[in-house]
Amino acid sequence: MSSDFKRRVKEAFAWWVPPEEIAPPEVVALSEVVAPPRRGSTVLPVDLTGALPRDFKQRLAETIAWCLPRAEAARAGDTTRTAELMPPICGHDGDTLLSLLHRSPVANEEAVDFIVARRREALARMNMPLPPLGDLAGGWVFATDFNTDICGAATAPSNGFLDDFDVPGWDTWFAHQGTGELGGIVYGWVPPALLKLADDGFDVIPVSSAWWLKEEDLRRLIAS
Repeated sequence: MSSDFKRRVKEAFAWWVPPEEIAPPEVVALSEVVAPPRRGSTVLPVDLTGALPRDFKQRLAETIAWCLPRAEAARAGDTTRTAELMPPICGHDGDTLLSLLHRSPVANEEAVDFIVARRREALARMNMPLPPLGDLAGGWVFATDFNTDICGAATAPSNGFLDDFDVPGWDTWFAHQGTGELGGIVYGWVPPALLKLADDGFDVIPVSSAWWLKEEDLRRLIAS
């Protein structure tokens, strides 16, 4: 591990209180959340009736711990697609990937669970403490159903955070919710360094395949 990476981790987590003072993610309430990056067409409601992972809050905290020190605006695509976390399904070409993701919620759920397990193992090896959810470390949660027109318009504005098939970097994925439509919804957390890039990408996709959560919906998901 390079000294530069260690320095960036130390700086990124300087705002945390010591781990022994942090309540477990399962019981931490979302206190003062920040507002979504922009209240426009990319902020949409989500179906809150589908089942969510019981460790939703822990998954979110782990995603913040993993992505916060790694994300770089100049390399938004690369720094949100760690090879260690790549689910097997993401090894397919874009057309095949979307076809598999749309076929059933099982494919989406398995992909997310793979990422969650690998990320959890890596954080444990690094002895990385989990942050309180608080203000989500300045980031925000998005949802995607991958139901895109595959126009590739979002790649450049998002600097690769969204690829040519409008699929966000998998490092940010942390939960799946079955909705009865396509493969359901995948939730992800975008670190503050990438908020504007992600927002610009979401905004140019002609269809609503990826969007920011409303604050009230996010509060309900955290409390569920």
